[in-house]
Amino acid sequence: DSFPLLLRRTKLPKIPIMTHYPGMNLKKEEFYSATDLMIGNFVNIYNRPCFIFNCDPFTKKWYRENMNVEQVPIDLKKEKPKKFYQPIPPYNGFGSEEDSLGSVFSLEPKPPRKDLNKMFTCDQFILRFNARMISENKEDNIRQFIISFFCGDDTIQVFEYAERNSGLWSGKFLEKQRHKSPITGKYYIEKDFQVGETVSLAKYKFQLLKCDEFTYKYMKERPHIFKEANIEAVVDRIRSFAKKYPSNEEFAIDLFRKLDKNQNDYIDFDELYEGIKSMDVKLTVQQLYTIMRRFDTNGDFKLSLEEFYNGLFRPAQ
Repeated sequence: DSFPLLLRRTKLPKIPIMTHYPGMNLKKEEFYSATDLMIGNFVNIYNRPCFIFNCDPFTKKWYRENMNVEQVPIDLKKEKPKKFYQPIPPYNGFGSEEDSLGSVFSLEPKPPRKDLNKMFTCDQFILRFNARMISENKEDNIRQFIISFFCGDDTIQVFEYAERNSGLWSGKFLEKQRHKSPITGKYYIEKDFQVGETVSLAKYKFQLLKCDEFTYKYMKERPHIFKEANIEAVVDRIRSFAKKYPSNEEFAIDLFRKLDKNQNDYIDFDELYEGIKSMDVKLTVQQLYTIMRRFDTNGDFKLSLEEFYNGLFRPAQ
C-alpha cells in the first residue's frame, strides 16, 4: 500500500492491558475520545507515543461547530535527512561492468539497455587501423596489430599478424568488447580513434599508424565528428602562409624544398611530419595523414611537387 496501516479501526485504550485472555479480564480500560485528540497532545498507540500537530479541514470544522475549539496547526522543524555514502565495489571482471552495477543498484537486476537505433543504423560500419604496441620491452614495439572499432555498439577487437618464423603467433589478440579510456574514465567512442592517437586496451597500449580506405572515407564524410580529418580546414591553415610570397607557385616550391630533406624530389610521410614540426606549425598526425591521402594521386604514399601544388591550390576533382 502507498500508505501502510498502523492500526485498524477500533477503540484505542489509553493504558492497554495486555493479557492472554481478554474476555476474562475484569479491569476496565479507559479509551481515547474526541476531547483527547487535540493538536499539541500526545497519543499513546500501544507504547508508541505519537504527537498530533495538524488535522484536515473537516476535522477542524467539526471541532469548531461541536466543541467550540479552534484547532491551530503546529509547525514542526524538519530535520535534515542523514546522507549515507555507500561506495561502489570495484569491478570483479565477470561479465560486463554494466551487469555488475545492476547487481549493486537492485536486488533484481535487469539487463542493461542497448541503443537499438544506433545498432541498426551503424552496425555495418567497422573502422580498421594498423597499430603497433607501445611497451617497455623493445621486442614488443615491433609487433603489428589490426584494431577494429565497431560503430554499432562501440566494441573493439584486436588481431595480431606476424610473418612466418618470426616467433610470434598470428590471430585474435583481444576479444570483442568495450574498453574504457584510463584518462577520461569513459568508454571509447569512434572519434577517439584517429591516426597517431594512443589507445589503452586492457593492460596494453597501442599507437594507431594508419587506416584502411573505407575508414578514411568514413572519416572524411563526417567532419563534424572527425574534425582533424577535415581536409579543407587543414589546407586553409597551410595556405595562410602563402600570403608572404609573390605567388602560390613560389610558396609551393619553397615549402616543398624545406620539406624534402633528402633532396630526392618527393616527400614521404616522415619528411612531412618532421618538416611541419620544425616549422612550428601545429598539425596532428591525423591531419598530416589526411594531407598525404588527399594529395597522393598515384597511391605510393609519397608526394611529388606537382601533387603537392595541385593539392594545395587546385580543387579536388
